[in-house]
Amino acid sequence: MHSVQFIAETSSDGVVERDFVVDGVPGVLWSPVSGPERAPLVLLGHGGGTHKKWPTMPGRAHRLVGGGGFHVACIDAPGHGDRPRTAH
Repeated sequence: MHSVQFIAETSSDGVVERDFVVDGVPGVLWSPVSGPERAPLVLLGHGGGTHKKWPTMPGRAHRLVGGGGFHVACIDAPGHGDRPRTAH
């Protein structure tokens, strides 16, 4: 099993944003600043040609975290954002 490495953290409006890498795949996790540590996780997928922090992703994440108490995660798809392109 691969472990998550958190590499950066910021917070605003009651939401903490943590960048992470797991097995070379970059992602971001948004969570409530306070409240229970355990909560349902919502996985977001960005559109083609964009990345995990495309303006709609943090906006949706903040609504889900602030309005529902969810944790929200998004990873960069292969060849997008901080994830390198491959030969295929």
